[in-house]
Amino acid sequence: MSVSHRLSVALLGPDIDHKKSLEAMLDRRGSKLTWLPDSASLSRVQTQGIVSGIRRAFNQLTYTHDRNYLQKACRHLDENCTDVIIAYWGTGPLADVVAIKRMRPHIKIMLVVLCFPLALNAMGVKRQHWLMRHAAPCLDGILYSNAVMQEYFRGQVLHECGSHLKELVLRPCWPQDYQSATERCEMAFSGPNLIYVGRTDLSHRTVHAADDLRPMMAEILKNKIELHHARSSETSDGNPYRRPFDPINQKGLIAKMGAHDASLIAYNAAACQKTDRLELTVPDRLITSVAAGVPIAIPSIGYRGAKQYLADYPAVIEFESIPDLKRQLEDRERVKATREAAWQARKLYTAEMQGDLLQRFLVAI
Repeated sequence: MSVSHRLSVALLGPDIDHKKSLEAMLDRRGSKLTWLPDSASLSRVQTQGIVSGIRRAFNQLTYTHDRNYLQKACRHLDENCTDVIIAYWGTGPLADVVAIKRMRPHIKIMLVVLCFPLALNAMGVKRQHWLMRHAAPCLDGILYSNAVMQEYFRGQVLHECGSHLKELVLRPCWPQDYQSATERCEMAFSGPNLIYVGRTDLSHRTVHAADDLRPMMAEILKNKIELHHARSSETSDGNPYRRPFDPINQKGLIAKMGAHDASLIAYNAAACQKTDRLELTVPDRLITSVAAGVPIAIPSIGYRGAKQYLADYPAVIEFESIPDLKRQLEDRERVKATREAAWQARKLYTAEMQGDLLQRFLVAI
C-alpha cells in the first residue's frame, strides 16, 4: 500500500470497548481514524423479532442486502478516502465485509478475531467455520488475539482459502486511561478471596451455557473462599462467603479489582458440547483483569489461548482444584508478592503499547 498520503482507517463494528481499544492503538500514529457502525448492531437497535432475525441470518449466509446501509457506508468510505477497514470482531461483521468488498474492492479489509467460535456445539462450530471460509476471499488480513487462535484458523478453519491473507498476532488490551490512576489498593481482606467479573445474569438471552459458573461457585463457597461478583437473582443465596456487588462501569470495576487476591478466569466447560471457544479466546474479563493489575486464578487444565496471552504476566495462579486454590491463597505473603507483581505488569497491557505494531502492519499491507 502506498504511504505517500496519510493512512485512512475505518473501524467497522459496534460502539464497544474494543472500538476504543483500536482507537487508542492508532491515535497519534499518523492514521486518520473514522468509525463506521456495522449493519447488525444498527438493526438490533432499530428492530427486534423473528423477521429481523431471519434477515440477519440470510445476510450472514450471503452478504448484507440493506441498500440504505450500504449506500451510507460507501459514502462514508469515499468521503474519507479510506485505505483500510478494520472490522471487529469474529463473524459479526462478515456480511458487511463481503458486501463492501464487492462495491469497493480497492479498500483493504482486516478482520479482528477475538472470540471464536461463538458456538458451543458441533453444528454451530461447523457453521461458523463455513462463514469464515465464505468471507475469506473478501478479506486481506486477519488480526489474531494469540498464536493459538492463529494456528487454529490455519489448520481447522481456513485451509487453502486463507493462503492470501496477511496475519498479525495483536494482544488485545484496554486503553491506558481505563486503568486506575490511584495508588495500588492495599489488601482489603484478611483471608482467601476472589473477584469474578464474568456474567451472573444467567437468565439473559445473550448468556450461554459456559457462563453458568454456579457449580464452581458452590465449590468455592464450600471451601470458605470469599467470592465477589456482580449481584443477580440467579446467584443470590445468602451464603456468608458470597459478596455480591452492584454492577459498575468498566473503569469503576478496574479500580475495584485491585483490592482482591485474584480474578477468577473460568467457564463451565462441562456444560459445553464443544469447547473450542474456551480454549482459544482471550475473554474480555481477562483483558479487564490485567488492566486492573490483579493476579489471575485459572484452572491448570485448558484455556490455552488465555494462558498464552498471560505468558509475560508474572501473577498467574494455576490451580488443579478449588482446595488447591485455597491452599495457594492461604499463603498471604505469596499473595502479597503476587499482587505487587501484577500491579507492576499492568503497564505492559495497554492498547497504546500495541499501537506501533498495528500501525507498521497496516502500512506494509
